[in-house]
Amino acid sequence: MNTRRGRRVFLVCLGWLGLSLSAAFAVTLPFHDDFENIPAGWYPNANGWQTWFSGVSAYVSGQVYHSGARSFRLQSYPWWSRCDYVYLDRVPDQLTYEFSVYPDPFLGRAVRVGLASGSANQAPWGNYFTIRSRDAWVGLVDFTGPPGSPALPVGSFAVGQWVTVRADLNFKNGTSDLWLNGLLAASGVPVQPKEFYYASSGYAALNRLAAGECNWAGGGVGVMYVDDVAAFERFEPVTVTANIDIDPDTINLRSRGRWITCYIELPVGFSPTEVDPGSLLLNDAVAAEPWPVASGDYDSDGVGDLMVKFSRSLVASLLPLGQQKIALTGQMADGTLLAGECTVRVTR
Repeated sequence: MNTRRGRRVFLVCLGWLGLSLSAAFAVTLPFHDDFENIPAGWYPNANGWQTWFSGVSAYVSGQVYHSGARSFRLQSYPWWSRCDYVYLDRVPDQLTYEFSVYPDPFLGRAVRVGLASGSANQAPWGNYFTIRSRDAWVGLVDFTGPPGSPALPVGSFAVGQWVTVRADLNFKNGTSDLWLNGLLAASGVPVQPKEFYYASSGYAALNRLAAGECNWAGGGVGVMYVDDVAAFERFEPVTVTANIDIDPDTINLRSRGRWITCYIELPVGFSPTEVDPGSLLLNDAVAAEPWPVASGDYDSDGVGDLMVKFSRSLVASLLPLGQQKIALTGQMADGTLLAGECTVRVTR
């Protein structure tokens, strides 16, 4: 066999073997790790963590923590990062991940958390946050989608404090919402597809949830801590479309009537008794009255309905003259969303 060709085949096989072995230890969604089950000084491999770049060290520490009494400490060399990751058993179309991060106030360099490809050792990151100290007081947070794309400024944080970052990735439409310390920081941010072609390694998939003290700039070791690492699939809420009837269907603004009555019919498979009356709103503004509420079949069509009432004066205050749509929103008892609309005539 040609020596060069044989070596290339061997390396490809070795790469596939490493990928297969790593994938065998993939964590399942939903995933959450607060490192509380790992003794201080131990590596959290029992929770699925694996070493990517060796740096100096990585172990569970009780020195600082976001919750509980432990966190995961990573330390890099000058010019050689420390990166660790868990393999995700799957990457759904709608994936949320979250990290709480503490860059060491004196040794924190360039911290990186997010997704990376598991196709090669030198594989790219994608859809990740970079957290760095600008000076001794203020740190900056950026987000990078596709490899090589410009970093998007997300916000700042106080050096010496924990910072929590979260990405709500939607691979179906190619965007993400970004959160910083529980507040929405950006919406509709472009993201790297979860599967793509990478020039140096070919096919790649963003199936690593990774954290790294990426001290490529040198100038000393770097230290970071991570805690409360989470990843889970988001589901688009199901909305039940209701057929609603407003009585009266002509609303006179001069009327002194007390209530407007709304009858709600649901599609087959749903019962009006499952509606949560306390969640019902007209035009996102007027809540249903707590009484009276009744189930029946007011129009005698064989389909059960729920009767609720709304303040006539409050509804009328929202409506201009003419033909107007009224929208009903709410929830079923199990949290399933409910929506319907009808048209009324508004006169004076």
